[in-house]
Amino acid sequence: MATRIRLTRMGRRNRPYFRIVVADSRSRRDGRFIEQVGTYDPLKHENRVNIKEDRIMHWLEQGAQPSDTVKNLLSKLGIMLKWHLRNCKSEDVKKVEIQKWEMAQKAKAEGKTKESKEKKEPKAAPVKEETETEAPVEKETAEETVSENVKTLTEESVAEKMTGENTEEKEEKTEAPAEEEKAEEKVAEEAASEKAEDNKSGQQADADNAEEAETETEKTES
Repeated sequence: MATRIRLTRMGRRNRPYFRIVVADSRSRRDGRFIEQVGTYDPLKHENRVNIKEDRIMHWLEQGAQPSDTVKNLLSKLGIMLKWHLRNCKSEDVKKVEIQKWEMAQKAKAEGKTKESKEKKEPKAAPVKEETETEAPVEKETAEETVSENVKTLTEESVAEKMTGENTEEKEEKTEAPAEEEKAEEKVAEEAASEKAEDNKSGQQADADNAEEAETETEKTES
């Protein structure tokens, strides 16, 4: 019979709780088991795993194979290291390896505590904030000067355009009266020429009438 050391789920919904059991590999996950060798509560922050080390070592000697999750839990507790060192004859080597493992676990725990403290403690304000606050002020002053220069340029361009338009209007106004005067002069010249022609025609008519009168008087006298 192939035996496995695995987890069986207990607890209610969203509140899982596991037993570490030795069971037949053919049985269901939450079915019959041979022996309970520990517990695992993932919702706890400390003492999540409680096991019977002697019974686990016994079942490992009997050929029981731990599942992946159980193997990770046992390696964190150092049981798998002891299991691999069981055939080592020198006790000194065993002690040295166990001490190394304990030192590594302490270093991990200290690193976790430091990270948790750094997260909880508020960070001090950096000194560079003053320079960072000064820099935007300089940027604002530069932007203001640029905007003022742009405004002055636009005002000057608008004034130039207005002066140019005024000069053009004045030129147009001065040109218009000159043209009107020319037209009036032409009209006056035409009227004078018409009067002169009328006077000439009247003088000719008078001369013709005088000649006719003379001819009639001469006829009457004869």
